[in-house]
Amino acid sequence: MVTESKSTRIDELVDEQLATGRYESRDDVLLEALRSLSEREQTLADIDRGLEDEANGRVREVSVAFAELRSKYQIPVKP
Repeated sequence: MVTESKSTRIDELVDEQLATGRYESRDDVLLEALRSLSEREQTLADIDRGLEDEANGRVREVSVAFAELRSKYQIPVKP
């Protein structure tokens, strides 16, 4: 539940964003905030998966990965 003081702070933050001129409405600000939050959550989930992969030995040396990509996409090695 959002208390009145939290609600007031949310209104202030939304108003600040509207004042920048980048958004046309309160809904636009809130939709962008939710999109950003969703991206952040996805990034954190990706990091967790990467850490789990490393902990379980599902990693390889970056030089090996780059060599595989250069071979797959026929990218020449720079001298």
